[in-house]
Amino acid sequence: MKNLLEEASWLPGPKIDKIAKTFMRVDCQLKEPPPFLYVHFNEVGRLLVDMISYVLGFKTSEHVDETVLVLLSSFSQGQPPAIKYNYAKFIAKKIHDQLIKLDREGVFKYSSYIYHLFMYYQSESFQCPIKKLDSKGERRSVVLWSSVFHQVQNSPYSYCEFIDQFVYPVSCLLMKAPPPRISYEMQKTLQLSKSYKIGDWYLYQDHTVIRIYGCELYPYRLPRYVPMRLFALEYYR
Repeated sequence: MKNLLEEASWLPGPKIDKIAKTFMRVDCQLKEPPPFLYVHFNEVGRLLVDMISYVLGFKTSEHVDETVLVLLSSFSQGQPPAIKYNYAKFIAKKIHDQLIKLDREGVFKYSSYIYHLFMYYQSESFQCPIKKLDSKGERRSVVLWSSVFHQVQNSPYSYCEFIDQFVYPVSCLLMKAPPPRISYEMQKTLQLSKSYKIGDWYLYQDHTVIRIYGCELYPYRLPRYVPMRLFALEYYR
């Protein structure tokens, strides 16, 4: 990442012009210096930006900055990258660093790496369609196997489908027994005892509903398997 930032700091104008002509829409050519809007890129450009952003662990690709442009500049349509970065070493190092800091920080910042690792090694455990080969029969990068966890405008999956088709299967792989749709902590929050209940839960075939007694707000349809974060948002709403 240090090398990328150093290269990004002096990314020459001709390279930026080449990126614009190759990967940006004809009606959205350069008028200002980067960062550029994601929506201004053509289909191939958006695909590459999504891939690079996920490999780098970025949370969003709405704005494309110099760091992404450096990697994007190594691509030419129909040709292999002119510069090959050691993604495997970079990802392995970042995963190691984050796992070491997990107890202190309490969050894993590079979740996309974990997504792709599970998809690569346990692809048969997921219900979502997975395409390992491209139209020519050649093996694709694992980043392109499925769009179930891609945060892009044209993703065919909703957040609920992401939870049900990816997060829950991963939880089953990590635990000895499949977790319940509503965890014990959620049940205890809603119903501390038989005499003290503030709400209830309703398990439908394709979604879950949380109701708080006396609340007049219309409940959201939550995933079949409700994460604690979503439960907390619905509870406090």
